[in-house]
Amino acid sequence: MKIHNLFRQFWRRKPHPSPDVSSASMHQMHVALSMVAQTQAQELSCDEVYALLDIFADRVKRGEDAAALMPLVHQHLAMCPDCREEFEALLRAMEAK
Repeated sequence: MKIHNLFRQFWRRKPHPSPDVSSASMHQMHVALSMVAQTQAQELSCDEVYALLDIFADRVKRGEDAAALMPLVHQHLAMCPDCREEFEALLRAMEAK
């Protein structure tokens, strides 16, 4: 069984939080478990995405379907807020030119 299926099952069966667990802690745990549940068999690291970010952004700027052409980069950007922020900053810089 894939690990993301295990986490999905765990999350569905999770016990109610004890009173001493803050809602912020529960939110962080939910976000982490959700990210793990969305993992795929093939993924790119932040360094790999960073190396391809200019190509991806250029395709987006030209109106190409960058998500279809570079699905692993698109998938990573959907899950990684740091890389997504870098991508959005790159797009803003490209539009300023």
